[in-house]
Amino acid sequence: MTATDANRLRDEYLGRLDAAMGQVPHGIAAEVRAGIEEELAGLDAATVVDRIAQLGDPAAIARAVRDETAPPVRATADAPTPKPVATSTRGFAIGAALTLAFGGFLIPIAGWIVGAVLVGLSSLWRGWEKTVAIVVPFLVIAVVVLGGLPAWAVSTSSEVEAVEVGGDAIASNPLMPTAYDIAWTSIVLLVVLAVPASGLWLLWRLRGRARA
Repeated sequence: MTATDANRLRDEYLGRLDAAMGQVPHGIAAEVRAGIEEELAGLDAATVVDRIAQLGDPAAIARAVRDETAPPVRATADAPTPKPVATSTRGFAIGAALTLAFGGFLIPIAGWIVGAVLVGLSSLWRGWEKTVAIVVPFLVIAVVVLGGLPAWAVSTSSEVEAVEVGGDAIASNPLMPTAYDIAWTSIVLLVVLAVPASGLWLLWRLRGRARA
């Protein structure tokens, strides 16, 4: 199956979804469609088939969306009007993203943990977005550490060799990173750049979204 087949399958599925979403409010229908279109974008034909099978019948998706967006039942003596869930509000999501980005400056480590928990509780982000925001900063630090280890190993090996041969250690090369340099650089990148960037990225992804 070719890329043309993948595009055809994707367009057919999105067309069926558009037809099924006829009774769903336009803004909500557009957001659901955009999310599914994003998931199917760039996949080859075989993967598109598998992903469509996982997503299921567009009619079932439309029914689920209508059920979630149905107007609340009028309050009665036996059935009081339910209160909005705080974690589904835009204000909660903004606070969670800002806590993730800058909570570590106020309360080291604990502030970031609180932000990560709040982000996980919010319903306005998709699961993969939460995973990227929480995990990627640490992947960045891992890359920095792994990139600096060879240079540190070479520097340490040279000093050990000098001791074994001449009995005196040679002066450290200022251009070669020490273990302290690697650790300090990792902390600075994580706290000052990577973590705040992940929180601000979540705010950017939040644009146009609101509690259904």
